[in-house]
Amino acid sequence: MTEILVLCTWWEQDYWEKDKVAPYPTKSIKPIQHLKNTLPLPGIGVYTKGRDRDFRAQPPCFLIIKNLTENEKGEPQFDFHSISQMEGLTSAQFLSEIPKRDLFFSVSEEKVLSALEKFGIRLPPDWLKLLEAKAPPTSWLDWIGRHFQDIQQTISNNDYEDRIAEIFSALGFEVEQLGHKKEGEYPDGIAYTKDFAIIYDCKNRTNYFLSANDKRAITKYVQYAKRRIEERRKIEKVYFALIAHSYDKVENISGIEKETSSKGLLLTSEAMLYLLYKKISLGPSFLLADFEELISNQVITLEAVKNVYRG
Repeated sequence: MTEILVLCTWWEQDYWEKDKVAPYPTKSIKPIQHLKNTLPLPGIGVYTKGRDRDFRAQPPCFLIIKNLTENEKGEPQFDFHSISQMEGLTSAQFLSEIPKRDLFFSVSEEKVLSALEKFGIRLPPDWLKLLEAKAPPTSWLDWIGRHFQDIQQTISNNDYEDRIAEIFSALGFEVEQLGHKKEGEYPDGIAYTKDFAIIYDCKNRTNYFLSANDKRAITKYVQYAKRRIEERRKIEKVYFALIAHSYDKVENISGIEKETSSKGLLLTSEAMLYLLYKKISLGPSFLLADFEELISNQVITLEAVKNVYRG
């Protein structure tokens, strides 16, 4: 089933009626990055409300998304071709059927077509051709169920913590989930092997910046949990990890490492999913002992995971 990209704006009341490149400052492309494999793809431009502007009475527009790129700040840019307005339908009516999740998001073909049929909207031939095109090439994300891919979408903090714990467990770790599961000031969880443990904390946001307050809190978490792990589990090698959608102005975490005498790493949602893909595809060849090679005080890239888990 084809995914349809919905783009929202309150910038101008005729914004979607002319071909252009639409930038989305401060946003991350991560939630819809997998759609790069399906270009060109069908899109819908919707008008919303914001900054004392309300264009929800304007009709949505059929779009063809020609390209998805990022600028030097990592902000997404959508190069689109405008086809036509959906005459007789307002953006407010469309969003009543397809609730807005963010300034851009993907929706299944089935859900969009059902909504448009309800309002009697005819599909332009050029737009319809994209729905009838053959299935896109298989990507590594196709190995992973939607349940886990949700960590790249807009979900609650508790759901994000739960999914990350489930991924660690699927990788083969024994997971002690804390965070919203336990009252008090604790990290979100601890992932154990027989040889080492990882104290981790989830940051359900894009462009995450490690503030001074967060540094103090994480240092405290690690110091407390490390003593507990060494005493109860007799595990001497203890690491810590931060997990976020993406990072902004990333500084290394040597300060926390120094205070806690523990090495740390910065993981992204995408890297977690890629590790899960490697676990599924490699099977018994995926060894948790190799995970220690990823320990670095920099953001872990997909390339780094590939270098550790080859095959």
